[in-house]
Amino acid sequence: MPAPTRSQLDRDLGLLFYVTEGEGIEGVLRERLEDFRVFEIALGNILCRPGCSKQLNSTGDYVWFLLEKRGVDTLTALRALARAIGVSHKRFSAAGLKDSRAITFQLVCGEGIDPDSIPKRVGEKVLIHDVFRMPFKLAPGMLVGNLFEITVRQLSVPPSQAEERISSLADEICETGGAPNYYGYQRFGTIRPITHVIGKMIIHGRFEEAVRELLARVFPYESQRAREARQYLASTWDIEGALKIFPRRLHHERMILHYLYKHPGDYAGAIRTLPIAVRQLFIEAYQAYLFNKVLSRRIEIGLPLAEPIPGDLVMLGDNEGAILRARTTNLDKLRELVAMGKASVVGNVFGYSSVLAEGEPGLVENEVLREEGLSLDSFKIRTMPEASSKGTYRPFAMNAFQLEWRVINGDVPEANFRFVLRRGSYATVLMREFVKPNDPAKQGF
Repeated sequence: MPAPTRSQLDRDLGLLFYVTEGEGIEGVLRERLEDFRVFEIALGNILCRPGCSKQLNSTGDYVWFLLEKRGVDTLTALRALARAIGVSHKRFSAAGLKDSRAITFQLVCGEGIDPDSIPKRVGEKVLIHDVFRMPFKLAPGMLVGNLFEITVRQLSVPPSQAEERISSLADEICETGGAPNYYGYQRFGTIRPITHVIGKMIIHGRFEEAVRELLARVFPYESQRAREARQYLASTWDIEGALKIFPRRLHHERMILHYLYKHPGDYAGAIRTLPIAVRQLFIEAYQAYLFNKVLSRRIEIGLPLAEPIPGDLVMLGDNEGAILRARTTNLDKLRELVAMGKASVVGNVFGYSSVLAEGEPGLVENEVLREEGLSLDSFKIRTMPEASSKGTYRPFAMNAFQLEWRVINGDVPEANFRFVLRRGSYATVLMREFVKPNDPAKQGF
């Protein structure tokens, strides 16, 4: 039987179940910055560590380098680098965005950049390694996956028991065919987990509610200044007064406040003042929540995650391969391909072009859409067409490769994990199976 989560945050984000029944080790992730390290794995299975350029080409019109960032997100790091050398940040491209609360290594490409202008570091948080040339531009998605090295501290059980629990949980995940490939906490936020809620309101055309949610809803882990500013606005809806007290770092909120001060009551226009990437992020977060909800329902009723049943959708290859529908005539072959790692059972990340599953899997998808008051056509957002989405697919199961762990019995016991995930999967979602957090935000998720 699937084990239900004990976390309210999990329930809010659609992560309703674990595939493992055993007790976790609890504990805390990211007590220190070095407790969460991420190394990109580039095409060709090249591990992106300092010195990796020796395995890559050294000629071409594009300047590439290895970016190490410490406790800052990828876009902020690239903007800081761009300012340091006096160019637009738009000249840089990366294959993926890396967690901000971590030490991460990833490849970055610069177009029209003088390699001699690239410094070895920008401040204390951005470091540059391995500047070299390549004959083509680095584009989003051009990576195989990521290697994670994660330390869990403040374990709730003695080291010997932690070792037993991790081993047992790893066996359970293997027997199930993988952990549930939920969209993780970073997709929604843990301090203010409302990105998907705003997306839902936009899709339903409830722009005033979306603005009030974004500006005035208060969460306990925010700074005191932010909480006080939001509480003031919620109780008064005094836009001019709020502009005087909202912290400068809340620049998206301040953009909306400035617009509403000049255009009272135009809530759709206020949302439109945000960058298009942010507007799209709201919709993508809601799509992620819907996928999580479908995946949870699948677990709840006992449908397999890594073995197709009639009506399922199966993707050939690793990413963006052909989609086949599982039928009685091809079921054995598709199951063989999935078992060999050459195909995956996938679910819809709903959009206006989605083709729904059939049979029992289709009933689940239709049930979730009905509960949310949606049709596929809802994702053609006529009042904000630039945020419309045609949808995509995502595997239901997540497999960790080269999984290793050890429990260190020192003055303060800790558990170290090392594993590889394909791109798009979240390390925190795998770690929740081992930790079983009661309060993911407080425990570093």
